[in-house]
Amino acid sequence: MKKENIVVCITAQSSSQRLIDYGTEIAREYHGSLHILHVQKGDSIFQNGETLKLLTKLLAYGDRCGGIIHVMCDEDVPKCISQFVKEENITKVIMGELPKTVIKHSIKKQQETQFQKIISILPEDVEVMIVGQNDRIETEWEEKIG
Repeated sequence: MKKENIVVCITAQSSSQRLIDYGTEIAREYHGSLHILHVQKGDSIFQNGETLKLLTKLLAYGDRCGGIIHVMCDEDVPKCISQFVKEENITKVIMGELPKTVIKHSIKKQQETQFQKIISILPEDVEVMIVGQNDRIETEWEEKIG
């Protein structure tokens, strides 16, 4: 059986906790390794104190779930994620669904979203798993990350 390497791509939003939960379940189901990845656009994650606090909680939560934590900064977020996937031999990428307002805005301007760019440059043999915004979380957010 092929070893599964799973990466959960998170942002500094409370909804990322459900992505970590989902990734943890998938890693257990496939007996795979779990990676938690946050890529900050730019050259520093220290741009906003509140964002940093939430991100710190999310990363600590991911660590408690058994994930290997990765934080990177890059101007080209999709390219950075794609390179990470290749370097770590990732087989499954877990991402959150985009809010409908972002999709509508991009369609009106006929722009490709970061989300679409990430998916389009990933290796073809990588499975992309999208977790919907309305997917249930078993426990409340504050109970899990503290």
